[in-house]
Amino acid sequence: MKASLHLRSPDDRPCPGCGGLHVESFADERIDESRINDFTYASRKNPEFMCLRLVRCLNCDLVFAPRPPRQSFLAQAYSDAAYDSGPEATAAAASYAQALSSRLAGVDRQGAAVDIGAGSGPLLPHLRRFGFGDVLGIEPSRAAIDAAAPAVRPLLLEGMFDPEVLRDRRISLLCSFMTLEHIDDPGRFARDAHALLQPGGMLAVVVHDWRAPLNRLLGLRSPIIDVEHLQLFSKHAIAAMLDSAGFERIAVSPIQNAYPLRYWVRLTPLPEGPKRALVRVLERIGLADRMIPLRVGNIMATAYKPAGRSP
Repeated sequence: MKASLHLRSPDDRPCPGCGGLHVESFADERIDESRINDFTYASRKNPEFMCLRLVRCLNCDLVFAPRPPRQSFLAQAYSDAAYDSGPEATAAAASYAQALSSRLAGVDRQGAAVDIGAGSGPLLPHLRRFGFGDVLGIEPSRAAIDAAAPAVRPLLLEGMFDPEVLRDRRISLLCSFMTLEHIDDPGRFARDAHALLQPGGMLAVVVHDWRAPLNRLLGLRSPIIDVEHLQLFSKHAIAAMLDSAGFERIAVSPIQNAYPLRYWVRLTPLPEGPKRALVRVLERIGLADRMIPLRVGNIMATAYKPAGRSP
């Protein structure tokens, strides 16, 4: 499997959040090559509970893979990933938009709003509803873009995040929801976001909190333990990274997600057979598509570029 994942050199990378070198073991590598398929790098898939070797930074509390796959491999894997999570993506976007709506006071709606890791673009209509006229989504998966609604598809740009693509835009809001776990250098992403935003602009991110009670209870059977995840944040880790990138007025708090009950069942660590049986029962009694709001360990962080500084 190591050859398939195109791991980097034998040298461990420093913490991608703060650059720290002092770490402790968090999880051993658990990868079954026979289970790798088109959905391994897809969003909202059934949990596989596989992971790269993970360590915890003793400086900023970030959990990360010290030897992630090469960037070229990740770009291709996400480009080729399958996509079958349209309803779940729509539900997630509604939850993120609800959490974001109360945090936008003072953000210049004349500037662009950009969603990085946009999937099929379900957040973009919400950004339009918030008053942003210039809206753009960046998404590496061709299948996700093909699944976008016709009115949204022209707003999606295919590819991994590249700050050069956005240099000519006047950006007042950058969103990246459930994406920072997947990129090889989240610290660099935060610095790039800071450089791209106009003074007073806001960065909003949603990440998993590995210290959330449910994730601590489930341990290595939590769905956040995944081969896709090159790092896992805590409230302290995400705040420290944004502060190091130059942001101010950093706020981090738990958010609620509302998904159909069938999706919540998919995320549980139950064996596949009982999961399918339970979903069939829920379908028979008409509860499979009931929307259930829960706090399961996701956090939203918002941070502002100081006013008066040029990009």
